[in-house]
Amino acid sequence: MRAQLSAASLRAAFLEYFRSNGHRIATPGPLVPRSDPSLLFNNAGMVQFKDMFLGKVAPPASRVATVQPCVRAGGKHNDLDNVGFTARHHTLFEMCGNFAFDNVAKEEPCVLAWDFLTREVGLSPERLRVSVHRDDDETAQVWRRIGVSSE
Repeated sequence: MRAQLSAASLRAAFLEYFRSNGHRIATPGPLVPRSDPSLLFNNAGMVQFKDMFLGKVAPPASRVATVQPCVRAGGKHNDLDNVGFTARHHTLFEMCGNFAFDNVAKEEPCVLAWDFLTREVGLSPERLRVSVHRDDDETAQVWRRIGVSSE
């Protein structure tokens, strides 16, 4: 692994990597969403793009990357009880995301993510895990082609 990166260095490296790979860098959305009454706080990197994914608003570009401040506030994937008990559970965090709004194949986002983590950041592939929705065989096959174990 490369020398330890500061949060600012990692954030900058993430945005520069995806910018150099054809993504427009989007300004993060507000911590309290302005136009989504279903959320009290921004809890995921994709919140500001929700209407774009739903087809209500045109996206600013076909591929976008952002670093979004988020609040862990409970909900569907609630692990709020772990805050303060582990080194990786915080109430305020930044979510790095790359988003494709065109009909891009699933392979490109997976390859870019893997390349960023293993080559740019220097994380050991053996220590990384990916998750795939149980019904998404296509993406599971992409990760296997990249070399990720199915275990």
